[in-house]
Amino acid sequence: MNTTGKKVLLVTTANMTCNPRCYKELTALVNSGYKVSVLKFDIRNWSEEYEALLESALPLVQWITLDTGRRSKAGWLAATLVGKLAGKLQQLFPKNLAITSYAIEKRSWLLHSKLKQIASQYDMLIAHNLGAFLPVYNAAKNAGIPYGVDVEDYHPGEYDDTTPEQYARMLMQGTLKDAAYVTVAAPLILQHTIQDVPAIKDRSVVVNNVFLLELQPEFQDLQLNDGEPLKLVWFSQNVGLDRGLDDVIRALNQINDFPIELTLIGNCTDSNRQFFTDMLTNTKHALIFKKPLPEKELMIELSQYHIGLALEIVHNLNKRICVANKMSTYLLCGNAIIASGTEGQELFMKQYPGIGQTYTSGNPTLLATAITKYYKDKQLLQQHRRNGYKLAAEELNWEKEQQLFLAAVNKALS
Repeated sequence: MNTTGKKVLLVTTANMTCNPRCYKELTALVNSGYKVSVLKFDIRNWSEEYEALLESALPLVQWITLDTGRRSKAGWLAATLVGKLAGKLQQLFPKNLAITSYAIEKRSWLLHSKLKQIASQYDMLIAHNLGAFLPVYNAAKNAGIPYGVDVEDYHPGEYDDTTPEQYARMLMQGTLKDAAYVTVAAPLILQHTIQDVPAIKDRSVVVNNVFLLELQPEFQDLQLNDGEPLKLVWFSQNVGLDRGLDDVIRALNQINDFPIELTLIGNCTDSNRQFFTDMLTNTKHALIFKKPLPEKELMIELSQYHIGLALEIVHNLNKRICVANKMSTYLLCGNAIIASGTEGQELFMKQYPGIGQTYTSGNPTLLATAITKYYKDKQLLQQHRRNGYKLAAEELNWEKEQQLFLAAVNKALS
């Protein structure tokens, strides 16, 4: 398909740094010749510096950034009031999609207002994040253009309460049914989404959360001699208390036969740092904290570790059926994986055997057993590291996975 001149607008309630999946779609579209714009938010947190770097690296992209109160408090205050009012009106008008969308995410109202002004300038809209679904749906319908939706996660499954679960499901049912395509991040998420919205069955596809092969660092041999520490790593935007990290620290407290270095990469408050430091009572091991890193630097850093940890606390259905983004990152960097055995991650490990182990979340004894197995069987450790690295190089990378996304966009615009 000749993409010259085709204009696509990506819409998110976040920014590119906090929505790497949207950023990968952006790069795929730019490299395929589309004229791409991004409607996003000025988010004032740790991502600000990295966001500026991403923008400067893509000079052909038109960035449309909505204010979150930095330049003018009036718009943000209005969005806040709309969100609160919508929350109060939900029970009176439970089937009203606009009220539901604004109650779930106040940025939805700001997106709606902006899209009314600009949507007709584009050939296609693509929504990311639940709060963007309805604004994109309405704008595309009014402009008479196709739209795509990246559901990514199973949003009704993110809640413990049945009421918000029902609202999220209703919002998805009302906005996905006419989408040119729907993408999700894991097979079980697709299964549940199709159950809610059967009409999308033939227009939906799994696009795995994998990364650009150009980010793959050189494989590090990391030979492990007896007496040397086994190096474990975990990373996220934030080092929080409810992320499964207590499992690994309790596991370390049970292991006395060999030393371990556990590195946690991410923003960490002083109180959380102290909490985890106090939890590690086994002086044989070391706990290291590192700040977040830009993507390329993070990949190089991760390649220096033997094992990557993908820990999920099973709070809700979505956590049970998703596949943590960390999984594909560890593969790319040559880490053996130890993952909590949620339904989604167990399925992934069965689909791609020989890359790691799983354990039952909340059972540090089983996790200790998995860690010890790798130390005692260093050949298995190296084999799993190399298998994962090869899998990322040959199959699970964005250069290959993006073809599924691009095919959906090309078909929508053909």
